Amino acid sequence: MPARQYRQRRLLPIPVAAKALRPVGSAPAGSATEDALHERVKELQCLYTVSNLSERHFGFVEPFLQGVVECLPRAWHYPEYASARLTCDGREYHCGPSRTSSWRMSQDIRMSDKVVGVVEVIYRKGVALNGGEVFLAEEHSLLHAVAERVGRDLSHMQMLKDLREAHQFLRNQHRVGEETNITLRNVLRRVEEEKREASAAIVENIRRIVMPVVCELELAVAGRQKAYVTLLRQSLQDVCSPFLTQLVREHAELTPTEIAITAMIRNGLSTKEIAQIRCITSATIRRHRENIRRKLELQNKKVNLVTYLRTAQVSGAVADAAPMEHQEGQ
Repeated sequence: MPARQYRQRRLLPIPVAAKALRPVGSAPAGSATEDALHERVKELQCLYTVSNLSERHFGFVEPFLQGVVECLPRAWHYPEYASARLTCDGREYHCGPSRTSSWRMSQDIRMSDKVVGVVEVIYRKGVALNGGEVFLAEEHSLLHAVAERVGRDLSHMQMLKDLREAHQFLRNQHRVGEETNITLRNVLRRVEEEKREASAAIVENIRRIVMPVVCELELAVAGRQKAYVTLLRQSLQDVCSPFLTQLVREHAELTPTEIAITAMIRNGLSTKEIAQIRCITSATIRRHRENIRRKLELQNKKVNLVTYLRTAQVSGAVADAAPMEHQEGQ
């Protein structure tokens, strides 16, 4: 059973409870003792009402403060002459006539030691109690307790408001971040598409414009010059295929010299031919070949390096070799 329903079922209303707790042989009705008890009951009823208003209107400042103002006059000794006024953040809340009077009492409302308002109880007509005082000492204590409770509840409401605003801000930022990510993904996708289109255009231009000239030049020269032109043609074939790109991506430890020698090996050049083209000794080329096999994890394996390099990218090497050979034959 919820706590609120439990209180409503188990607790008697405050006036009824006060009558039930009246001791046997107490003073007759109308005595000073019963009057004092009646005043305390009104004060407790006021605090109980403020507590209920805080629960009922938590998060809604205006109805909460208006309800507090309306319950105050009933708790004072002369409710028929009393009116209340509460000022908070530049807004005023009234119960009864709001004219000024010299018979008034007030208490500051504080939030985190900062005065944010004031609550007042005013008598529209002068009244006198025993000792010449207009207000009871208990009424001063009551107004102080109400102002303290109102300040505490307003602080809680402000924290709840700040929390909701922060949550909404984070949600908005999250949505903006998601939209930005979508935009960036679209931009990156478009960049990749443009890169592929540019690469395809370059490859197509090499095949249509450069390769026919190279093939004609290869047929027109002889000797060492022919080897250079053949190497140029084969290098252009590698540019048109994804072999070198895949090799660099998968084996970043290969040096630029080793990559160049790998392309020559893949194109069928012997150690002696590579040494002549690069103007170095055959022993140096053999050391490069050993380093290439080690970095390709082919050591102690009965795998031919030329065969491995040619079959590593079948779709690129075979597909591009056929049209080149046909052009060379022409």
